Amino acid sequence: MKPTKLLQTLAASGLFLAALTAHAAPSGISASAFTPLVTSGSLPDTPAARVDANTAASPFSGVVSLNIRYDGQSFICSGAMITPWHVLTAAHCVDTDGNGSLININQAGNDVRAVFNLSNTVGDPGRAIVTANRVDMHSDYEGFGNCPAGVNGFCVNDDIAIVRLNQAAPVGAAIYDMYSGAVNEGTTFTMVGYGTTGDGWNGYTANSANFRIKRSGQNVFDFAETNDEANFSAASAEEVWYADFDGVLPNGTAVDTFCDPSVLGVAVCGASLGNTIESNIGGGDSGGPSFVMVNGQYQLAANNTFGFGMGISPRGGFGDGLGGILLNSYRDWITATAVPEPGSLALIGVALAGLGLSRRRKA
Repeated sequence: MKPTKLLQTLAASGLFLAALTAHAAPSGISASAFTPLVTSGSLPDTPAARVDANTAASPFSGVVSLNIRYDGQSFICSGAMITPWHVLTAAHCVDTDGNGSLININQAGNDVRAVFNLSNTVGDPGRAIVTANRVDMHSDYEGFGNCPAGVNGFCVNDDIAIVRLNQAAPVGAAIYDMYSGAVNEGTTFTMVGYGTTGDGWNGYTANSANFRIKRSGQNVFDFAETNDEANFSAASAEEVWYADFDGVLPNGTAVDTFCDPSVLGVAVCGASLGNTIESNIGGGDSGGPSFVMVNGQYQLAANNTFGFGMGISPRGGFGDGLGGILLNSYRDWITATAVPEPGSLALIGVALAGLGLSRRRKA
């Protein structure tokens, strides 16, 4: 038995807090004194231990931060390169009113920029900032939490978007294949992004998202939610993944939230990865990738789009929940949308044919 419509239950009980919405950030992309992303376990693990090296040799060199600007505001999200010109991210990152209104990048003052981090040296081409010339949002996305007509509750499905850049990614940026295998409960995801960091005991660190600092961590996919357009029918496609942030509180109590049957109505006791591996996500990680490892390569299985507090520890700490979108359900849309412009075809050399079965990773 699987729990269904978890967020509806949490929202009704007052426990649901917020999506992983983009965090306000300075309009510039200069280096920051902040020390951000994926929240770590507890000491001796720290957020500093999760920082990526920002080199072309890093397997996460194709994970970018996104700067979204409109109405005089500036926001940060994360994303992953799926072709040399396309970034896969979350729809709510490019939704300007929470009701599925796609940002108009042709309007003065509005833009979406991908920030690459293949180097920590100012002026290096690997630190390019590339502006988008097109943004596409999945047609079923109607705003974070909004359900299709006739469906009651709080729906987080369909939260994906693709950002098309006006030039190819810097040489050396990884291009990620879509994972074509089954993603089952118990699968370990490697999550990467630029968002708010913290740790399992103290929760999130204030104002800690950073365009230039990405971190990684892992969690176990505990259960899925099905298609909201099908009113969450058990026979419909799995679209949303959920996990909890397992750990040991300062008083020695072990926390595995979903294993408590009073939370979901059924015990979902997923594996805990331990203090130095298990992670949560934070604001600004929205749209960032969840990878699985295949033959020594990271492949895209999901993205990261929301988190919710359970009141067990400070917000972002042990016991909280997280999740995102399972990409296999959206493969056809992604393949149809991430199509290069005609002038770029010669540079690719082959058609996308299932989005990246021909690997274009550069080192």
